[in-house]
Amino acid sequence: MNANAIATQIQPADFPRFGPPEEQLRFLLRYAILAPSSHNTQPWLWQIEEDEVTLRADERRLMPALDSQGREMIISCGAALQHLCLAIRAFGYAALVQTFPDTDQPNLLARVRLASYRPPTADDSLLFRFITERHTHRGEFEERPLPTELLDILQSEAGQEGASLYFAQTPEDRGAITKLIENSDLIQNSDAAVRRDVADWIAPQGARKDGIPASALGISDLMSHLAPLSHRLFNRGELIAEADAILADNSTVLVVLCTPEGGSQAWLAAGQALGRVLLRARAEGVWASFFNQPVEVDEMWVRLYKIAGSHHFPQLVFRLGYAQPVPGTPRRPVEEVTNIHDDPLA
Repeated sequence: MNANAIATQIQPADFPRFGPPEEQLRFLLRYAILAPSSHNTQPWLWQIEEDEVTLRADERRLMPALDSQGREMIISCGAALQHLCLAIRAFGYAALVQTFPDTDQPNLLARVRLASYRPPTADDSLLFRFITERHTHRGEFEERPLPTELLDILQSEAGQEGASLYFAQTPEDRGAITKLIENSDLIQNSDAAVRRDVADWIAPQGARKDGIPASALGISDLMSHLAPLSHRLFNRGELIAEADAILADNSTVLVVLCTPEGGSQAWLAAGQALGRVLLRARAEGVWASFFNQPVEVDEMWVRLYKIAGSHHFPQLVFRLGYAQPVPGTPRRPVEEVTNIHDDPLA
């Protein structure tokens, strides 16, 4: 059984309802670590003390060339924060959240306290059921369009976290964003430092509990051990751009997740919105995968900003669609990313 299958084998009945808060939070973090993260870097560190857990960005997992400001790192942590708070509410507690509680510690992103009983809402219960069912789908999607009603629902979910969604549905709108993806691929793959960042997170199937398995990128098991080295050494930008363009252009909808402003607080909110949107999409049988390249290249970001509307800051680009299930990516266990009290994390 691979690391993803193990991570998603969570039985809600095992929740220690009458156990101490530390034990309850440790259990609830099993849902938080299933959140999406850039290149499956899983850049979160948790510390539990009594009825409180803090979330820090693990800067050792920053991709320095691709994500020099830590934007995607913080967005990833925001999605994990959303999953944790959702799990807390689903088990009948309130989650008291304070974001960026200490300005002297910029990597301290949030403090969450397990509070008194409150019944979960219907929306909480629905989204929670799909935490273990959601993962990125990098394959082809069906041509079946998403209902307008579903797009409205997803817009509402994003709005609950202060974000908004721009939907590119017409061939012209999708084509404009697809062109940005192509150009970004060419620019990024001409940069050896960016290629090195990406290569560091490509892994042979089953070899790691983080990163993207080579098989998820369409690379055979036989070639998977050579994939990281090949990506480092060779500029395959034209091939990657062509493949991405086919996937993007054949999608029925491309989505730009936006926030009203930029900065760390907005990035964290973007991650929380992403968590809600992707879970609601899965509840409706819809998969997602990411095309963040235009957000990672400054010149392309400016063009995307104009497409999405000048009052919105693009934070993420992804596609949505129907497809046959595929295996998920692996996860590090809670024990590897969590401190209890003041014990140092190795």
